[in-house]
Amino acid sequence: MSTWMRIQFFAFFFTWATFISYWAPIFTERGFDSSRVGLAITVSLVTRALAVVLVFPLVNRFVPLGTMLKALPWLCLAGALAFLPHTGFTALVVLSAVFGVLYPTAMPALETTASLGAQRGSLVYGPTRMWGSAGFIVGAGVDGAVQQLFGTPALLLVFIGGIAAMAVTALLPLGDAQVAAQRSGSLGSWGPLFTRPVFVLALAVSVLVQSSHAAYYTFGTLHAARLGAAPVVVAALLIIAPLGELVVFRVTGSFAERWSLAALMGTAVAGSVVRWVLWALVPSVPLLLVSQALHGLTFGMLQVGFVQTLRRHVSPGLVAPAQGLYNALGTGVGTAVMTVIAGHWFDSSPLLAFAAMIACALAAVPLTLALARREHVDGADHSPMSVM
Repeated sequence: MSTWMRIQFFAFFFTWATFISYWAPIFTERGFDSSRVGLAITVSLVTRALAVVLVFPLVNRFVPLGTMLKALPWLCLAGALAFLPHTGFTALVVLSAVFGVLYPTAMPALETTASLGAQRGSLVYGPTRMWGSAGFIVGAGVDGAVQQLFGTPALLLVFIGGIAAMAVTALLPLGDAQVAAQRSGSLGSWGPLFTRPVFVLALAVSVLVQSSHAAYYTFGTLHAARLGAAPVVVAALLIIAPLGELVVFRVTGSFAERWSLAALMGTAVAGSVVRWVLWALVPSVPLLLVSQALHGLTFGMLQVGFVQTLRRHVSPGLVAPAQGLYNALGTGVGTAVMTVIAGHWFDSSPLLAFAAMIACALAAVPLTLALARREHVDGADHSPMSVM
């Protein structure tokens, strides 16, 4: 199972490098301004939220996880091909809405599979997940080279090629029949998720930290380019970030089980505040390059913390809806709201756009303290949930 997960993580995050970092430049090149691109991305984030919190768990209730994982990349490929023709703004919004239901759903599907595999002992999450970081690094490098040689529009072809590779490799055997057969419970069975204060607090911290990445994800490459960074430097900017998370995923296997959730997530919160302060107050390309190493904390450590939350406090039948909530509220609704805010301010004042990201990350501080207190109250209730 570990081999299948590594291949899929690598393939998905190879494409994610284009989607998360170059989607705005691709459509800016087609003549849309930042506010319109931001609106189209926001629409896709909203439909993503609905898909991962409702569609993914509901479909998984009737369709085994393994079947979903084989079919979804092919649907994503069909959706990606629809972006090839140049369209007007209305068509772009409609396509973004449809694609938001398909492509981002692959992330919680893969994370759910990895979480279940970790619960069963079929894989170790950190060292397996770091292949996703490696895929992002390779993808960012390829994107930088393609942009330099052929221009920004060619990046859409790179994205489509990566999705095709993901679809083909998904047909390989998953390697764990029990995980492949996993189905989520009904909507009414999700109630226990909200009776665990530790899960609710960890989810809230995750949403705020994830949402604080909105300005960087949507406008980070544009910001660097406007500061005078060449395409190869922009690619380096993107590569450093997953290098940081790759290191975190590699080393956390030795201590993630021993650290409290508050310690793991508090590290992510602190890294986020420092990172966005640097982006807001020091508009210097060299310093931005250095700050990208903090992505290992702001994303990687947060991811490890949430997976530990699932491992310790969520039963297997609720992992899919829990991952759906994490992605829907964090990389979906929360990021959509912060993208609208960033898009409103970015053209006139990147400082204000990133100041909003600082405020978002700071809002997670009291919740992290509450999480630490709750873990202390729960005391011995830290052992991993048994696999049913």
